[in-house]
Amino acid sequence: MLRMARTDEIPTRAGVLTARPVAHFTADQAADAMTRSFEGYLVPIGMDGPAFERRFGAEHLDRYLSEVYAAGDDLVGISLVTRRGTTARIGGFGCTPGYRGRGVGRALMERAVQRCTAAGATTLTLEVIVGNEAAQRLYERLGFRVARTLVGYRWEPAAAEPRQPPSSTGLTEIDPVRFARGVCAGLDGAEPPWQLAPETLAAAVPPRRAYALGGAEALVSVTETTAGVLAVHTPARRRRQGHARALLAALRAAFPGRRWTVPPVVPEGAGAEFFAATGWVREDLAQYEMVRANADA
Repeated sequence: MLRMARTDEIPTRAGVLTARPVAHFTADQAADAMTRSFEGYLVPIGMDGPAFERRFGAEHLDRYLSEVYAAGDDLVGISLVTRRGTTARIGGFGCTPGYRGRGVGRALMERAVQRCTAAGATTLTLEVIVGNEAAQRLYERLGFRVARTLVGYRWEPAAAEPRQPPSSTGLTEIDPVRFARGVCAGLDGAEPPWQLAPETLAAAVPPRRAYALGGAEALVSVTETTAGVLAVHTPARRRRQGHARALLAALRAAFPGRRWTVPPVVPEGAGAEFFAATGWVREDLAQYEMVRANADA
């Protein structure tokens, strides 16, 4: 059971809940609370303390705006808020199974929005899985609107394997900060999703690593069985010359026998032509990025 010192009280239809900042918990405790709060969701989340620190450290977690909720010693849910400047993102919000469908989610989300606004955030963002209609309706009632769709991909080797086996010759590991600076220089004023922002990319630590080959660079996360391409960048003057294609082929050669994916954080349409031409198939799972602007109005 989760023991919490009594702090703020939140009246709900399920009874009076208490809230305590994530700053009062260890990384292992916060990771456990998140894992339990997302049990049975469309995409369950499981992580340990180090993984929690790697992910939310890079996304700039505000440990005092983020909260863990309880009813006595029972865990009710969690709200994880990441923040940069006047924009706050609710990057992880969930309730444990026993408290769903009882009005708890709305009460806690209203609280999260109010706290972010009081802390000076004028724009709030979040992501919701396409198909999670109950959550989307809740967010819309609180003023969020769908801004764009974020999609992911998977590598299908049978669709586009080259005649000659790819080689990792020339592949060089680079500092993620260098990679992030290149991404920043190529944005041309476009606002990337939170997970692809240069600030997030620059904070990458193992198992996330950046590599370069020719004129292209990529940030990847590799395990024993899987490999995720988190971002790929080629300077504008060197695009459509095969650099990114060669880099991804070299990465597959360097880390063979793994399932290669791109997580659903890519704006729909961005790079779609490239992915289709190089053997990547769009995943069914997608997310809506939702925005609540002028949150203090």
